[in-house]
Amino acid sequence: MNLLRPATFAILLGVVTGCAAYAQSPGYGPPPGSNQQYDDRDRYDDRRGDDRRDGNWRDDDRYSPRGDVGFFYEELSPYGDWVLTRHYGWAWFPYDVHPYWRPYSDGRWVATEYGWTWVSYEPFGWATYHYGRWAWDQRFGWLWVPGTVWGPAWVSWQHGGGYLGWAPLPPAVGFEIGVGIRLGGFNLSVGIRPDAYSFVPERSFLDPRLSRYMLPTARNVTIIHNTTNITNYTTIDNRVVNRGVDVRRIEQVTGQRVPSLRVAGTTLKTRSAVAKSEVRIYRPERQKLETVRIGPSANAGLREGTPPTVQDNGRPATQRRDAPEYQIAPRAVPAPRNDPQQLDRIERREQQDLLKYQADEKRKIDKLQQQEIARVGAQAEREKIVKRQQVEREALQQQQRIAAQQLEVRQKAKRESVRVNQPGRATNQSQKKLADEDDENKKKSEDDKRKK
Repeated sequence: MNLLRPATFAILLGVVTGCAAYAQSPGYGPPPGSNQQYDDRDRYDDRRGDDRRDGNWRDDDRYSPRGDVGFFYEELSPYGDWVLTRHYGWAWFPYDVHPYWRPYSDGRWVATEYGWTWVSYEPFGWATYHYGRWAWDQRFGWLWVPGTVWGPAWVSWQHGGGYLGWAPLPPAVGFEIGVGIRLGGFNLSVGIRPDAYSFVPERSFLDPRLSRYMLPTARNVTIIHNTTNITNYTTIDNRVVNRGVDVRRIEQVTGQRVPSLRVAGTTLKTRSAVAKSEVRIYRPERQKLETVRIGPSANAGLREGTPPTVQDNGRPATQRRDAPEYQIAPRAVPAPRNDPQQLDRIERREQQDLLKYQADEKRKIDKLQQQEIARVGAQAEREKIVKRQQVEREALQQQQRIAAQQLEVRQKAKRESVRVNQPGRATNQSQKKLADEDDENKKKSEDDKRKK
């Protein structure tokens, strides 16, 4: 069956006006369960999501994400796209990632004075794993909602059956210094999708390349029922502390002592680093965080069914009935352009990579299921396992369909980006300058006629 056949769905509702044509190898980090290694990359694109006279988003904060997300707009633009959503205001997602990518998958866990701290290997990790929240979207995948409260990580923990799993906390879950987690009626045990979790064997939890040990996410639908939610955030001396996982338990199952590292600052943004006694993570100055206006929606929690207030600033309101579900903003930095032949090669390789990855996932599932059946003697227990395994196979098929659709969306968007960003097109500032000059020349001409 061709999983990449054309799909009949209006993914972007006509609002996508351009996306990036990226470097030829996909993904910032290895796919879950992969032994691949990836280098840090800078990717840029120029996107225009508005049909105004000159589409001048960059130079007018009334129509730019900058007015709401502040300095995050420029900082994250090289690595992804900003979209204006009905429920979360401006949100960001990494564009050129593996179809099965999910947050908190390319990195490692270390213990610090802040509790369990995520050390990201991705160039955007200093922001998206220590501020704000992640929301799942059927079309785009994961969307990051900015926030201004720093934490060692913002995840939900599940533990049991020899496995540890973590998933990004959604915008519905907030945090208040001196109070702790604010759920606002949200239930962590049932409110987070099983496939949002990254599960690894307990004994592998300290490995610096956790992606090599992550189970196929299709298995999460059954593993989750044998685990318990152990999420536990608190504050100590105004520090956010992530205490979900028992350090003594990890030392016991791994046979290793878990050192407590000190969190230190660094000027390097593209990658956090672990030294002998400390972990270095970039943290922006307070003045920069003060430019972020939509942080409260991710800091204080979002009650279900209650969209946050987004400042209008003269742009179309996102709550209007006739408003599109998404408006996509341009990148803050222009992008290199790929010709059609390059795009053809990139798309074919992406499709091949997706099919190969899906085949590998299926082989892993089949092998694990065969091993389970081989260990069972009683017929009644065997039948129970067979039923459970059927649920996993159905979950795998559904995930593969979604991944294929999302890849198709990204490829269509890249094609559109090439079309709207033709070489020789004037930049927004150039267009404005030319228009002003035309107006000035017309006015001068009319004055000359009157004088005559």
